[in-house]
Amino acid sequence: MSGLALLAGVANAFLIVAVMGMAKAVAEGSRAGPLEWGGFLVAFLIYYQGNKMALVRANIVIERLLKRLRLSVMDRIRRSELLTLEGLGRGDLYTLVAQETNHLSITFPMLVDALQQAILLFMSLLYLAYLSFEAFVGFLIAVVGGHLVYRNLEKSFRLTARLINLRQAKMLDTIGDIIQGSKELRLNSRKSDDVFRQYEKTSGSAEALLVMSGEHWATLLLAGSFVTYLVLGMVTFIFPQEFPGFSDKVLVIVPIILFCMGALTKIAAQLPIFISADVGLNSILEIDSQLAKGGDVSPAEARKIAPRFLDFQSLEFDALTFSYKDKDGASLFSIGPFSLTVQRGETVFLVGGNGSGKSTVLRTITGLLPHDGGAIRVDGNSVVGNLIAGYRELFSAIFVDFHLFDKLYGLEDVDPIDVNKMIDDMGLSGKVFFEDGRFNELALSTGQRKRLALIAALLEDRPVYIFDEWAAEQDVLFREEFYKRILPELKKKGKTIIAVTHDERYWHIADRVVKMDLGSIEWECAGTDLEAQ
Repeated sequence: MSGLALLAGVANAFLIVAVMGMAKAVAEGSRAGPLEWGGFLVAFLIYYQGNKMALVRANIVIERLLKRLRLSVMDRIRRSELLTLEGLGRGDLYTLVAQETNHLSITFPMLVDALQQAILLFMSLLYLAYLSFEAFVGFLIAVVGGHLVYRNLEKSFRLTARLINLRQAKMLDTIGDIIQGSKELRLNSRKSDDVFRQYEKTSGSAEALLVMSGEHWATLLLAGSFVTYLVLGMVTFIFPQEFPGFSDKVLVIVPIILFCMGALTKIAAQLPIFISADVGLNSILEIDSQLAKGGDVSPAEARKIAPRFLDFQSLEFDALTFSYKDKDGASLFSIGPFSLTVQRGETVFLVGGNGSGKSTVLRTITGLLPHDGGAIRVDGNSVVGNLIAGYRELFSAIFVDFHLFDKLYGLEDVDPIDVNKMIDDMGLSGKVFFEDGRFNELALSTGQRKRLALIAALLEDRPVYIFDEWAAEQDVLFREEFYKRILPELKKKGKTIIAVTHDERYWHIADRVVKMDLGSIEWECAGTDLEAQ
């Protein structure tokens, strides 16, 4: 790629020399001959083909590298610990993965053009030195002055680019709030206005930074123009008076200087874009590094580890603790010590008021959140390090904040007839249809979406099922269906069930009911004991 760019740049320089030679011949009263025309055409063809091939090759190489970068970041995201992802924020991740990589895709091929312009500038300077050493030195002095202006602006360019990225990430977060929270905002005008003011604030801040960046760019361009006219002024007005014989060279030197300044100005105009791209690339690499710290066990490795846990007889959670912390390390919310042993095939209900830590406990015992203290044991063996990834393969979970995929990913050779029968059993016939490996409709109520999520969970056929208030959004009939048919059927199959519930009249279905308060177990008893009460 660099060789092609070099070839195109040299050909471009020879084109200029050929044109200048032809212009000089015409000025002296002669006509360009076949040799001059032939040289011009050969140089043009080399320039055209070299430039085209360099740009095409650059595009192929850059897109290949960016594809690898995107895949690397997305692979890090899917491997990383949940806590790491939650700390980064969806706006930052979207900005970096989507916007910045697209920006790089547009920017990097421009490097080929910049390289060609640099080669053109170098060749033109050599020609200028050949014609007039005085003009060459004067040009370099002026360029050095322009470079000093650029060095003073570079730090400001980089700082502004970083701030723009941060503001745009906040804007994306607010946009997500406006879109995803549209129902709540329509019911609360004060909240709606407050959220919109936040968007106005971040948008205004981003606008101010973009204007500042534009001012820096304009300053750089004006500096380039100043250098151009300074050099032309010296060559036209000063040098002919100071250097004997210089006047005869002015008509040849001026076009060369214009060519030099054209190339230099084009490079200078692209520098802010390159700086912004460099900042974006460094941000992506920094995020990639942060994600790598949060865990790096591949799904394939996790599946290799999983079989050692599949035949478990007991899951022991011994004095588990976990804390959500702020940026300064201060605890925001804690659970534990939480101690519970669950036998294979047992149904355990977690109950308690809102904020008692039930959902956090579920995320901790499944290994999604790293416990700060205590231990997770399978049949008496501690689950630590890379074993956590394989341990997670035991669970199929539907959390309160579940995500429903429109495709049954990870499930091969699923019979559409069986899936559509399950859809019918879930009371969704006529609303959803499974075809070509996908659900045709996801615009459903939360309760209906949970039923689809349950279908996917049942098809996964994992040893342990986690339900985080699954029945909360279901109607009376389906709530009854869940507790009296679905859970007992899972138990008959030997599945272990841990469910968060507030439905007291169904607590007797569980083998044990565990009451939580302030992140710890307050009491536990057999479900049948509660039925007797």
